[in-house]
Amino acid sequence: AKPRSGKKWPDMKMSYFHTLLAEVCTGVAPEVNAKALAWGKQYENDARALFEFTSGVNVTESPIIYRDESMRTACSPDGLCSDGNGLELKCPFTSRDFMKFRLGGFEAIKSAYMAQVQYSMWVTRKDAWYFANYDPRMKREGLHYVVVERDEKYMAGFDEMVPEFIEKMDEALAEIGFVFGEQWR
Repeated sequence: AKPRSGKKWPDMKMSYFHTLLAEVCTGVAPEVNAKALAWGKQYENDARALFEFTSGVNVTESPIIYRDESMRTACSPDGLCSDGNGLELKCPFTSRDFMKFRLGGFEAIKSAYMAQVQYSMWVTRKDAWYFANYDPRMKREGLHYVVVERDEKYMAGFDEMVPEFIEKMDEALAEIGFVFGEQWR
């Protein structure tokens, strides 16, 4: 699959494209059982509670949120906050990664996480999102967070790239005899 520009999609985007195609065609979501993911899930509730206490905002856990009724784009926030923002929590597997963010702040957010947070704002149409890291091993200040503002350059990119991605996905599904939505039947 190539974008309208004719340039080849990056490997990561192609991998995601093929993963989604396989999920639609089989009805089976891939399972990830990495140690780092298990660690994050183990401490997510503690992180959420400490975030609420530290920030003074209430957090409601949220199911998947779809951008619209087509159900083609969605995000899965770690919480929706009483002040109208969303929340993304990370519980780094290594304290080194926590320290990078703790000392580097906003600039230390990994590009993939920044894209995730911006995409969540695009899906939900929110203007800001908390990005928090929690490390239960820290003796002091085991939670650090920043507010990420909506970036209109990201939004314009999603406005252009997401419909193109969906179009290419539908073409690929049709080529092998499938239609999006069949995975739910």
